[in-house]
Amino acid sequence: MIRWLHAVERGLIQFESISAAASLLLLLTLMLVQIFTRNLFDFGFPEIEVITRNLLVMCGALGAVLATPRMRHIKIDALTPFLSSQQLYLLSFPLALFSALACAAMAYYAAIFSLDEWEYAPSNERWALPFTLMYPLGFTLLSFHFVMLCFRPRTK
Repeated sequence: MIRWLHAVERGLIQFESISAAASLLLLLTLMLVQIFTRNLFDFGFPEIEVITRNLLVMCGALGAVLATPRMRHIKIDALTPFLSSQQLYLLSFPLALFSALACAAMAYYAAIFSLDEWEYAPSNERWALPFTLMYPLGFTLLSFHFVMLCFRPRTK
């Protein structure tokens, strides 16, 4: 069972890496198009502004998701530098579990936010609403990776 979950995680990491790279490439391409059209033709596309803003959030979320399995994410626990390796070993499971639960709660509220956006958005702005799905998806992926950290063999 655990091997199957690790295989799913590896496939998911590969998909997340490709998605992050594609998002970053699209972000850079659209920004260059916007810069050139503004400088050469004195106009810009308002839709590109909305798309690049959302792609920036997407790149940040996918970056956080990709950093988590490698334990390279930003840690806000200030006491870990002062703990011994034995204490860190004992705390690794509860911290990963707490992080998974916190991310799951954030995913739930992000889903509510996305549903509200779909319900109350003006009709001319509905084309950009699929980007809001990145919020619940990102927190769900973070929660999954933290759960997988709970199952990962820990070293002393």
